[in-house]
Amino acid sequence: MSAQTVIDPLRFARAGESLAGALSVAELIRLADRLSEAEGEARYRVSGQVRDGRPALGLRVEADLKLTCQRCLEPFVYPLRTEATLLLARDEAQLARWEEADPLCDGVVAEPQMDIAALVEDEILLGLPVAPRHPDGACRPAGLP
Repeated sequence: MSAQTVIDPLRFARAGESLAGALSVAELIRLADRLSEAEGEARYRVSGQVRDGRPALGLRVEADLKLTCQRCLEPFVYPLRTEATLLLARDEAQLARWEEADPLCDGVVAEPQMDIAALVEDEILLGLPVAPRHPDGACRPAGLP
């Protein structure tokens, strides 16, 4: 990643800091095999917050990604827009307790140095459709007039 940004997530959250930027889609290595073309950028905003006494990161990601339609096998632009709030656990045990109490809890272990680019790439991967395709009626299956 061209501009690797690393934060101390607990300090960042407690201080209510905010960070915004853009990453080149071509540099998101784990995403590459899911795209028909690796072009454009992913824009993000990370904001530190405290939710119910727990440190958290608010994360918003926007990217126009070129995927391959699984119906017609032609590329199309998928407008990814995602927002998440990630609770920051001190360790795996704490995260497991939170997830046991609330199975829908979104959380991560707060490593001393968190790579924002990796966090953004994770969020993009989670936001991709399992079987990408054009909206209904926007493509023709291969071989049909």
